[in-house]
Amino acid sequence: MDTFVVEKDEDTAYILEKKSGEIKLGANGVAMLSYTEYMNVFPDSERAKQYGELVRKLANGILELQDSETGEYTHVLDYPSYELIEKFRTIYYDGEATFALVRAYEVTKDERFLNGAVKAVEHFIDNDYAKWRDHWVSYALFEVTKHVPRPEFYEFALENADKNLEAIYKRAESIPTRLELFMLSWRTYQRALADKIDSDYIKDYDPTRFAQTIYYRARHMLNGYFAPEIAMYMKAPENIVGSFMIRDDDFRVRIDDTQHFIGGYYFYSQYYHEFREFLSDEFIQGLEE
Repeated sequence: MDTFVVEKDEDTAYILEKKSGEIKLGANGVAMLSYTEYMNVFPDSERAKQYGELVRKLANGILELQDSETGEYTHVLDYPSYELIEKFRTIYYDGEATFALVRAYEVTKDERFLNGAVKAVEHFIDNDYAKWRDHWVSYALFEVTKHVPRPEFYEFALENADKNLEAIYKRAESIPTRLELFMLSWRTYQRALADKIDSDYIKDYDPTRFAQTIYYRARHMLNGYFAPEIAMYMKAPENIVGSFMIRDDDFRVRIDDTQHFIGGYYFYSQYYHEFREFLSDEFIQGLEE
């Protein structure tokens, strides 16, 4: 995809997709996540110092695409007119933008960005975003609650997983983003317990079914792993062995899908010891039968 940064004015920037002539909310969000991650890993580098100003401008671009009263985002603009193309395109953009605003706040300490993220989360709650089963919403809630530990935010972070446990448990497809959703929700839930968040919903929640679903999904997702004995039947096995595919979409291999598989399994391995204590040996053995 051919993209580059365009500046609307001296304080506001967007990521432009040149081929379509579109400015997308999600593009600003994902770009900011990339820049801020680099800044976190290489904080003293010259490039990191340069990225700080760009992140600020891109975050201002997101705020321009947000209704400051309701927290709702606008998704796609035309370039160079900046006229509206689509108010809403995909649910992913909302979580990406909100996640990015928190990262921008951490880099710049500009309260406007954190306030924008808070308004977005309030919009998510008011509009029952848990129905979308979106992993980006889980990322956003994990980040927002670090700085704004409101009980209703923590409750929604858990509900985003809890309301979808049965539907996802029974889903035949791999869908790697579901494991990311669960792991981010689990991490947020554990922080809520550690910080003794004042919420009966959090305190009374039984994590057993949650832990079982995490374990089951991680196990089931191995159906998407290109083991040598599967890759050998493909046209160019040397190019795909050890990667991940979407089995129900003609064994599709795509870089973003692979990233989601790796991201989910990374968090799974990091926090396995936490949810393993809620899994009985009988449950695990039952899956092997």
